Amino acid sequence: MMKSLAPIALTGVVAAILWKILQILMAPVIAWIIGMLVLGLKIGLAVAAACVVIYGIRRVMRSRTESEADA
Repeated sequence: MMKSLAPIALTGVVAAILWKILQILMAPVIAWIIGMLVLGLKIGLAVAAACVVIYGIRRVMRSRTESEADA
């Protein structure tokens, strides 16, 4: 009976070791992925803010031009 349980025990030990190795390796990978997502969010927000500023400037310039044309 013990011979038949040895592969199951060995599989459990190997799985536990691989799980610990995976936990050690995944911590920096997850940190890098989160860092890239944060960087992408910052770039996206900067582009959105620049678009809003450009739209606002164009709107102000257009309204000044229209008000000068009416006068």
